[in-house]
Amino acid sequence: MRYSSSRTYSLVLHADAEADLNRIYGEDEGAGADIDVFLEEAKNNQETLDNLTRKGYVQYGEWPFNVKEWEEAKRSKYILWRVRLLWLEGPAAKYRIVYAFHPIQYRYYILGIVERNFNYDLKHERSKKIIAAYDDLNIPRY
Repeated sequence: MRYSSSRTYSLVLHADAEADLNRIYGEDEGAGADIDVFLEEAKNNQETLDNLTRKGYVQYGEWPFNVKEWEEAKRSKYILWRVRLLWLEGPAAKYRIVYAFHPIQYRYYILGIVERNFNYDLKHERSKKIIAAYDDLNIPRY
């Protein structure tokens, strides 16, 4: 896992998400770099981290992004989110970062980086992998 913490909150890239990012770098180095830059910016900015769990949040400015909850996961008591990086264009714009916040550890776990057309159905194999990572990390369910 990568991305160490600030003193209070931290951002961690799960091994599955790291594999996703490496694959993206292999397919489109620019897209991989843009995602990496966002993750680096987020881990060092408490305000950005705070906004990652604000349903419907849109940040404008230098690193614009928007946040949505994964509604089907929420119905199953998993609190998962996705962020879309609004400055990405062309093929790079097709990616979404899927993550969860561990409230006891004050840690954001990046669990996957999926394509825009990803099927958020919990029966989908990639969804199952994300849910398994969530459970393995003992992130509380609600």
